[in-house]
Amino acid sequence: MRITRRQFIKLLAEGAAALSALKLVSLIPSPSPTAILRPPGAVKEEYFNRLCVRCGICLEVCPTKAILLSDFNDGIEAVDTPKIDPTVGPCEFFRGRCEEVMRCSKFCPTEALQLADKEKVKIGTVELNPDKCLAYIGKECVVCDEMCPVPEAITITSDLLPIFHDEKCVGCGLCVYYCPAEPKALTLRPDGAKRA
Repeated sequence: MRITRRQFIKLLAEGAAALSALKLVSLIPSPSPTAILRPPGAVKEEYFNRLCVRCGICLEVCPTKAILLSDFNDGIEAVDTPKIDPTVGPCEFFRGRCEEVMRCSKFCPTEALQLADKEKVKIGTVELNPDKCLAYIGKECVVCDEMCPVPEAITITSDLLPIFHDEKCVGCGLCVYYCPAEPKALTLRPDGAKRA
């Protein structure tokens, strides 16, 4: 089948209209249908999509490459906004290369990510699946506790089992990243996240 010039221009115009509609939808202040792990210093979700211009600077300056772009699975209005994936790399805002200044927040041109005191930042909370945890299935492993930068966020019982304390966890994802279990026994969820 051959497309005429008129049909081609019509298809092009319809495509442009559809892309424009998607962009407008992303500007509506509404929370994403799924909870997203945002980088440290993120404003509240209902404003994040409106402020974020999807420039990708935060991805470029992240030393661990823990920041990735959201996709359609995170909701249409969140597409191409930054999110944290601790299986790719941990967020080093609490201890590490971003301890002095959160690079993603420092270089954000729109303040969708804002500089904040690291003591007031919480990306989320780690959830343990005991069925996948090496320590809980009888093997010796305390890697999560050894890697955690937050005192008393993880404690080890006399049986060498890790206990996670949600109120202390800052959600940096170091424990998730270094967890040797395959599949990972730890999942970082945005539960309890503190936003700017």
